[in-house]
Amino acid sequence: RVRALWRGGEAAREHWRSEGVDIEVRTFGERSDPLTRASADTLEFEPDAPASELAAALVELSDADPDQGPPLAGVVVISDGLVVRNAATGEHLRALAGELGVPITSIAAAGPTLRDVSLTRLHVGEFAFVENVTEFAAELVAHGLEGQRASVSLLRDGELVEEQTLRLGDDGDVRTVRFEVAPDRTGQFVYEFRIAPLEGEASTANNRRSFVIKVLRDKVRVLHVAGRPDWDVRALRTLLKRDPNVELLSYYILRDWEDLSREDEDAPLSLIAFPTDELFREQLGSFDLIVMHNFDAQAHGDYLSNVADYLREGGALVVIGGDLGVATGDFDEPALAELLPINLRERVGLEREPFAPKLSDAGRRHPISAWLATSGRADWSGLPALDSFNPTTMRTDASEIGATALLVHPDTGAPLLAVAEPGKGRVMTLTTGSSWRLGFAPNLPLIDGARPYDLLWLGAVRWLLRDASAERLVLETSKAEYALGEAVELSVRTLSASYAPEPEVEVDYEVRALDPELAQAPALAEGRLTTDALGRSSARLEALPAGAYAAEAWRAAEERPNLEDAESGGAARRVFLVGAGSPELAEVDGDPGTALLRQLAEASPKGELIELAKGESLPEDLALADLDQLARPAIGQRDVALWDGWIALVVLIGCFGGEWVLRRRLGAR
Repeated sequence: RVRALWRGGEAAREHWRSEGVDIEVRTFGERSDPLTRASADTLEFEPDAPASELAAALVELSDADPDQGPPLAGVVVISDGLVVRNAATGEHLRALAGELGVPITSIAAAGPTLRDVSLTRLHVGEFAFVENVTEFAAELVAHGLEGQRASVSLLRDGELVEEQTLRLGDDGDVRTVRFEVAPDRTGQFVYEFRIAPLEGEASTANNRRSFVIKVLRDKVRVLHVAGRPDWDVRALRTLLKRDPNVELLSYYILRDWEDLSREDEDAPLSLIAFPTDELFREQLGSFDLIVMHNFDAQAHGDYLSNVADYLREGGALVVIGGDLGVATGDFDEPALAELLPINLRERVGLEREPFAPKLSDAGRRHPISAWLATSGRADWSGLPALDSFNPTTMRTDASEIGATALLVHPDTGAPLLAVAEPGKGRVMTLTTGSSWRLGFAPNLPLIDGARPYDLLWLGAVRWLLRDASAERLVLETSKAEYALGEAVELSVRTLSASYAPEPEVEVDYEVRALDPELAQAPALAEGRLTTDALGRSSARLEALPAGAYAAEAWRAAEERPNLEDAESGGAARRVFLVGAGSPELAEVDGDPGTALLRQLAEASPKGELIELAKGESLPEDLALADLDQLARPAIGQRDVALWDGWIALVVLIGCFGGEWVLRRRLGAR
């Protein structure tokens, strides 16, 4: 419609030129760009800007240098009026029109009828919680599609989650569609509302709206089994129970070996049997964390291989010492023993001499114990001594599973608190049953308002459950949504097993579109980064097309993990959007746009509104400022003939006369 107007108005434009008006044609998207003479006559250009910034275009005109080029006599705005706006847009545009001080002719290009359905507004948050139902809602507005049925889908990373069908209402009526979703895993995901295109729609670009959701862990399911009740067991059980995000299943094993080996197996007992089969076989995979607290593993050795499988597949395990299990070398199942950072297959007993643990170099940086160094208590200053210790040793092949000791005995250097990352899982061993003293000793110092016991165990839980702050390979984007044409910044950070910055590490990265149809297509961006002395590196991605993307990074020295491995820490993953959808096309009703253009014209002197829907065309007599009153630019020079005036004539005659007299006196002819 705009092109037809412009081409049909060639005679009117020639009339403007005959009146001494130069015509400059400019497009306005995110910025105002002039067209060449050929493009200006035909409007042959691609309107692909993500938004129409009319206010910014008028500001550019008002800020133009008055000393450069001819003065501004008038402005013609051709638009549907559906520009980037907010509650103050109309007032802002009227103010700009007044500042320009020249007539503005607004030409409304919106049509009288329209067939279109659009997603106008999303009602979503930034976060959701795993396995918890959350609601995503979107508002739809339709024009010219009364009574038709529309299919609305919700997708996650390009995969269909749910689909609904609803009947569209009258022009401008708002319909709301709601989806209830229970995310099944943590991480970042791109969700998308999508309306199936209907016949004759004016635009399908407004049928899709995407958003990024970070799914967090809400409830942590913890299995806590203890060989017997004591103060250490009570302290940890109390800490876990008071956290509303923890679903704790806690058992004390009160039947001893004699009860299990009775001759009369059918004889009644006052204590129920420990549900070993149910917990360690049927329900094992449902737990996020397993704590074996002074656990008599010998009586349940048949199930330790199941625990080993659970750990390899991404589970988290804590083994706490005492006078059972660790002291007696009960963890002798080979499948599990090879996954632990310390040797628990030998009888080591239990020492009762009080001692102050020593923080290792790795412990100064590790998220479980770094608070000791930052609080100035790396030498256990002011903290109560511990009074039980299982003198174990680190495994000789500990480096193969990334094992390291964070706290050690001050005299022997034997590991007190050690961690490892076997397979996809994480494990922590604590060879003392007296850590409870960090929470209940007299005159206990508080560190940033928290008990040392809480800092130790909450840090351990965060690391074991792979909280983002405890990851050793971190991939970040500078933001979740980018405008079309905006550069995407990727940054990676690597840490060693002891959580020191890891320099000179090669990290491969890859960026793919989150569209199942493009799953086999080549990556849109890929490369290799090398970290600096601080374990950091970055990449800049230019000119990605509009869409949803997933970026993955992994250490080049390791085999490329698949997506499932990324969930368990084998790779770092981030999702982001490019050109996620301009709100400008969300509301395509032309009436508000025409009203805005009318206000713009009325705010200028001698302004005029022309509506193409009424058959109006370019006017031959364009409203212009009075040309005689326009300030002429000073360009710094003007041409003046030498003989322009009597003084110049006298000087010229004198020069010729003086030459004749001089030649005569010198005898020259």
